[in-house]
Amino acid sequence: MSSALTLRVQRVRSRSSRGATASCIAIGPEGRATPDAPRYAVAFPSRITPVEVLQGQWWRVVGDTKQVSYIIDGYQVQEDRLTAQAAELLRPSGEHIVQLLSTSPGFPGIGEVKARRLWEAFGEGLYSCLEEADDAALRAIVGPDLATVLISGWQQYGAADALQWFQQVSLELRLSRKVLAAYGRRAHLTIKEDPYRLLAFGMSWSAADTLAQQHFELPPDDPRRLSAAVEAVLYKAFDGGDTFCERSEVETSLSGLIAPSHVPVALTLAESNGIVGVRGDRLHAHGPYLIEQSVAEALNQRLGATLPLAERDEVDAVLASFEKEEAAAIGRVDFTLNAAQREAVHAAALNPLLLITGGAGVGKTTVLKAVGDLLDQCDRTTYLMALSGRAAKRMAEATKRPAMTIAGFLRNVAPEGLPENSVLVVDEASMLDILLAYRLLKAIPTSCRIILIGDPFQLPPVGPGLTLQALIPIERVPRVELTEVRRFGGDIARGAQEMRDGRWPTFSAGPQPALAFMPCAANDIPETVLRHYLADPKGTQILTFTREKGVASARILNELCQEAVGGDEPRLLVWNEDRSRQEDSGLRLGDSVLCVRNLWDLGLQNGSLGHLETIEKTPQPLFNAEGERTGVVLAWVRWDDGELRPVTEEVLDALELGYAVTVHKAQGSQFSRIIVPVSATRNLDRTMLYTAVTRATTQVLLIGDPEAGRRAVEAPRHASRRKVTLTDLLAGAC
Repeated sequence: MSSALTLRVQRVRSRSSRGATASCIAIGPEGRATPDAPRYAVAFPSRITPVEVLQGQWWRVVGDTKQVSYIIDGYQVQEDRLTAQAAELLRPSGEHIVQLLSTSPGFPGIGEVKARRLWEAFGEGLYSCLEEADDAALRAIVGPDLATVLISGWQQYGAADALQWFQQVSLELRLSRKVLAAYGRRAHLTIKEDPYRLLAFGMSWSAADTLAQQHFELPPDDPRRLSAAVEAVLYKAFDGGDTFCERSEVETSLSGLIAPSHVPVALTLAESNGIVGVRGDRLHAHGPYLIEQSVAEALNQRLGATLPLAERDEVDAVLASFEKEEAAAIGRVDFTLNAAQREAVHAAALNPLLLITGGAGVGKTTVLKAVGDLLDQCDRTTYLMALSGRAAKRMAEATKRPAMTIAGFLRNVAPEGLPENSVLVVDEASMLDILLAYRLLKAIPTSCRIILIGDPFQLPPVGPGLTLQALIPIERVPRVELTEVRRFGGDIARGAQEMRDGRWPTFSAGPQPALAFMPCAANDIPETVLRHYLADPKGTQILTFTREKGVASARILNELCQEAVGGDEPRLLVWNEDRSRQEDSGLRLGDSVLCVRNLWDLGLQNGSLGHLETIEKTPQPLFNAEGERTGVVLAWVRWDDGELRPVTEEVLDALELGYAVTVHKAQGSQFSRIIVPVSATRNLDRTMLYTAVTRATTQVLLIGDPEAGRRAVEAPRHASRRKVTLTDLLAGAC
């Protein structure tokens, strides 16, 4: 029999286009939930749910309740499940005001627990309490000191009308924060004037269009809608990497958003409203165009004239000293720089902007060290940086100089200002997108010299546009190409170079081939990869093209490897406060683990790999050098730099299984033996395979579909298909 229940959402478990599933607690007749109140797992089908299901909401739900029992991590769990046949929102979640109070700097001491307590006490009345500075009412809930904080903070940060309106239209919390930060107390009025402004904050076209139709009843030919459709098409292309679109592409895409008969009017409106710039058959969103224009202007200021840091004979003296020191350091008395490497160092002494490019193993890092010595001799303030923490760490280790991520430089160094004698050296520059290049160039003085080092045939930027790749065709941009392979040779170097050149390589034969391909059906790839991995698990790293999707994703292979290598090993359990029990973290003793965030204080970077060496039977307190307790140790990991580091809850949140990692995570790393599953994925191209192959020093084993690999290598690189304007701007053609 169906029953009607009043429930409060405690946690949203999952969400999809079909609806949401949430953990809920029953609200008693007195209007509150008690600790022993019944709990339910409720499925909210989207067809009967008028707004998005959020934590903290109160719902009146009608449906059939069924008790189920299941086991999680060895624990018997019983719960009542209910699929809502009808659902009425009784009280909104209050998440907008809860998050404002708990995260804004204007409300120190008001954490999420106290913010929720306020919402539970007052509901919608909380807004008027704060607007009217009702000290007595607030004191009764949080005490006199925090009541004063709330009243003072609300005068500065409060926006009751905007928050309530966001709540009424069920605007996503992440979007409401951005809109509030941009428009302040007038945020709701600004959006009401043109709801399609939400596109600029990351809302999808379908969501913005639905909001406009449902809450404002805008007609299909409303000028705001037509102009916004053009903007949506151009920014979707920008998210995909392109900084402009051909007119015919825009017209086709527009026909999928608005009536085809409205397309010409939409384009005219978008141009007259300043949303789009038209240059021949190219259509540019103004934002991306201005960004590329700014980057081109900043680079142009560093072109056209040489500004020598030292005379040629002085540079030669630095090189002679470097060669002597390097020979001693690596134990090779015959070590010398080749002609291209010497040319690169001389070019760094001459040019305010320089590109140093070349494939894997051609000595770019050696040149970087020599350039560092030159800049030191010339009394230059040098900033070494890379996109990823892993690459920055490798720069620091190779050069014995400080290095940082570009994000770290922008956050911690640039705001303090750079001296006039500064030099920026950016490694792995193939991954520098146009947005990051713009921020970097805006943050430095025009006197700052720039050296970009990278391989244009390795992975392109994840973000939009191109930087290094767009500069290479410009003849007046100084560039030195390194071609002589120095780090490794043999079949791996040969095969990598052939892939880089767009040719499918010849694979090795024999019992221990350096570069081999094992064909197999797509469904057999995981088991075949596992079998070959188990032949040498300690010396092998699996590199994949995808993290979650496809038959050979990192997720699937990690699960297989963990079960095969450590399925019977002890589990790392962690205490769950909400459920008052221990739960499986997903890690086992001996697991290969991957750090997926930069944890600089601990010496770990996004991409660091290690092995779970010890699990504490009982969590142990962790103390710093001053004897102060700083956390609780759950386990210990031996990382790839040889250091044994504790696993606290903070570290655990940054860990994933690392038997298989994506090629993106591995860029900048080296492994003895790698296995690469090959299948037809959307992101597979020449650069992906080439980057994977160049991570190995001893053996590369490709497993899967050789025709998918061949097609990827012989086809143009994905990056070459990106439509960017920077090259034309620098060439003066735009």
